[in-house]
Amino acid sequence: MNVNILDTLERGSVFEVLVATENSGGCVNIKPFGVIYDGENFVLNLFSNESLLNVKDTGKLTIYFTDDALLFTRALIANLTADELTGSVACGVCCEVTVIGSSSVEDSIGKNTTSKIIAKPIKIKEYNKALPIINRATNHIIELLVDLSRYQYMNVHARNKFIEKILESEKTIRKTGNKKHEKAIKLIKKEINMKE
Repeated sequence: MNVNILDTLERGSVFEVLVATENSGGCVNIKPFGVIYDGENFVLNLFSNESLLNVKDTGKLTIYFTDDALLFTRALIANLTADELTGSVACGVCCEVTVIGSSSVEDSIGKNTTSKIIAKPIKIKEYNKALPIINRATNHIIELLVDLSRYQYMNVHARNKFIEKILESEKTIRKTGNKKHEKAIKLIKKEINMKE
């Protein structure tokens, strides 16, 4: 029995994924994002960044499902290539962007403008049949990456809170994680010039 991955997604839940975009010149950008599947489309909010520029340029994106914390970390901090994904992701969902809207968001970091993207799934590429299993260490890495992606907008107080969060999360990561989780936390600390 062949199961469509989209049929297994709980409607309205936020899924942490890697989103690949490409500009008309062929340059690929891969970054971690939270997306919602509403039963027909994926919905995500993008700040003004390279991913948004690429989406506006080509009207396409690919959503990759993975549980690899190091892959998420490298996608945010370093330049991850599409070739590096195929062995570590369950599947990729190629999408056409149908709507690009704009909205203001105010949170603990401040007030920002985001672009709401609605993307229609067109094709599913299956790579790895293994069931993705998320553990506590991966959850901590994902939460740190969400904050790290906003680090440049943080004031001194928020940055100090983030450093405290890293130190607290590191305890759980050492206790429940693996070597990839340990590499991921080291990369996060290095990115903000935090000493070991």
